[in-house]
Amino acid sequence: MNQKPTVVHVTHEATGKIGGIGAVLDGMFTSRAYDQAVGRTILVSPLFSSEGDISHRLGPGGEVLYSSLDGLVRSSYMSGFRRIENMFNVNIVYGRRKFVDPMTGVQSHPEVLLVDITRMEQRYINEFKGALFREFGIRSNLYEQYWEYEQYVRLAIPAIAALKTIGAAERDRQTILVSHEFMGMPAALAGILDPFDFKTVFYAHEVAPMRGIVENHPGHDTMFYNVMHKAAQNDFYVNDIFGDQTHNFKYALVEAARHCDNVLAVGDCVVQELQFLSPEFKIADIDLTYNGIPAYQISLAERYESRNRLRQYCENLLGWKPDFVFTHVTRLVLSKGLWRDLRVLEHMDREFAALNKTGVLLVLSTETHKRRDRDIYE
Repeated sequence: MNQKPTVVHVTHEATGKIGGIGAVLDGMFTSRAYDQAVGRTILVSPLFSSEGDISHRLGPGGEVLYSSLDGLVRSSYMSGFRRIENMFNVNIVYGRRKFVDPMTGVQSHPEVLLVDITRMEQRYINEFKGALFREFGIRSNLYEQYWEYEQYVRLAIPAIAALKTIGAAERDRQTILVSHEFMGMPAALAGILDPFDFKTVFYAHEVAPMRGIVENHPGHDTMFYNVMHKAAQNDFYVNDIFGDQTHNFKYALVEAARHCDNVLAVGDCVVQELQFLSPEFKIADIDLTYNGIPAYQISLAERYESRNRLRQYCENLLGWKPDFVFTHVTRLVLSKGLWRDLRVLEHMDREFAALNKTGVLLVLSTETHKRRDRDIYE
């Protein structure tokens, strides 16, 4: 087996960049190192909406080759897809997306596989949930009311079947299932259970169970990391300190990542948080894998030009031009630490007042996909 592996990324950002995972995928797919090492890339996700035009199904740069929702068939995989759709009562959308690094010109065209699981046959869902309990101790009956859990459990079995249909589970080539965060874990576990020798990787962009603890405690991360480090010195884990977390489906799924062949953690704190989950993660195969995104060179003159534009923008809005401009590009959720920005800037404001200086914080945020160019210019 000397062929390049097939890599399957299970992620909610398969059709567009929403947050950090999408940015990582952009950088990864247009990396020459990734391109040289990987033979075939496939993105897998639930189909989140059946509304809208077919041209929007796969997001920017997407080309639909098969969609039972829209009656489009331009793929030789049609008969296999139809069997899966009839068996599980699902709909499949399949095609490709184009990723381009504008600086290097490197292009990538990964395949995209979306499954509409809203009306999926209940028998197969129940059978898989039973297997999750028997093999991994995951009690789906505790979480069935959460669609965020349910949709990814439903995705797993038809997704594995569809991967086999498109030739992504061949004996002469290794196939690696990458679960980006908890969302991909049911598919990864289905891969472990499948007779085909899927290799599985959990890509920890964060440790989701810890987010709820940080967000809901008044001490936020100041409290959490101090407690976590002290707990590690005494061999205590999250359930010992913060109580039983099994009520949280994200805990159940992330904790099951210990069954994967490998875990990638994007930062030092993420490694520590994983090891705080349970003793098994102390001996798990965890690789520290810092996020890589395209970095473009910029001159000092260009930096000053950008700074002056922001200062002028502030003057247009406020009637005065600040000496300092601070920016934070983020989603508007508590865990992103905006509260900490305000606490730090309160202290800086007193220093500025003493020096007769001024500053402005600009927060850029969105909770939706990038608009189409034609929507902006029309």
